[in-house]
Amino acid sequence: MLPPYTKAHRSFADQLALLMQRGLAVTDAPKAIEHLQRIGYGRLTLYWQPLQRRVLDPNNPPKTLRIEQFEAGAEFRHAVDLYLFDKQLRLLFLDALERIEVALRVDLAHALGKRNAWAHRDPAHLDAQRANQPMQGSTRHSSWLTKADQSITRSKEDWVREFLATYSSPIPIWMAVEAWDFGTLSWLLEMAHPNDRAAIAKRYGLLPDTLVSWIRALAFVRNICAHHARLWNAGIVNQPKVPKQWEAAQVVHIGANFAQRSRVYGTAAAASHLIKRINPGTSWCRRMKEHWLAFPAMPFASAAQGGFLPSWEEESIWD
Repeated sequence: MLPPYTKAHRSFADQLALLMQRGLAVTDAPKAIEHLQRIGYGRLTLYWQPLQRRVLDPNNPPKTLRIEQFEAGAEFRHAVDLYLFDKQLRLLFLDALERIEVALRVDLAHALGKRNAWAHRDPAHLDAQRANQPMQGSTRHSSWLTKADQSITRSKEDWVREFLATYSSPIPIWMAVEAWDFGTLSWLLEMAHPNDRAAIAKRYGLLPDTLVSWIRALAFVRNICAHHARLWNAGIVNQPKVPKQWEAAQVVHIGANFAQRSRVYGTAAAASHLIKRINPGTSWCRRMKEHWLAFPAMPFASAAQGGFLPSWEEESIWD
């Protein structure tokens, strides 16, 4: 049986004292307490974890376990620097994600709308094999449509209320897309008719499955950003597919090392390609490059933990 949780509430001063007791150096105690009050112990925990010691797992060597004690040379300010770096990283990603999401809405509305104003509601207008896959006692499309319709009913937009008060028909695809989030859009792209997926992917110079993979990876990153979670060294569950040389030559290098795809680097490279297709004059790629080149100097944490391996900045995707 697992033991109950017994740790007591601590004041901000006591929280800092505990960290110092565990070996975390603090050069400005009042400033550190201010950060604990403003950011919170729990959130900062994610950023001082790389600074904590690791020991061999006695039950499963050579794996290691992270312990509460800090490495010699670890400082409280290092965790704050990582937090601030990560915050700016999320803001940079949200800038790209907004442009990609808006473009995807247009792509789906235009492609599906040519088939039928309500093509998204009928698997006959989609990829029937994917749309009719069993899911939670129903089908993939039925589960998706329930979520998509909930987005409409929860919307507070004037145009939604005006449409529902004026027409008996469901909202057509070219309007409905404006109420859906990135995840809902990514599901629809994956279920879209093969010809429509191909037409949308062609805009970005990609194969359909490559684009679907990249959009799913970006949807995962968007969820991290939306919840203000740690991104800089997070594991990317939905990893971006390595493109063919003729699809996106500047992104092929993400296939050279698993760390580049399983961390944020690969998704950043995919976003860079898409952004360049949407807006060839974008400065986003340069800004992302400059941000990672300015990774805060500290022991025990580096850009490589985010998949930005040595010489990454020489890749042409960041030009």
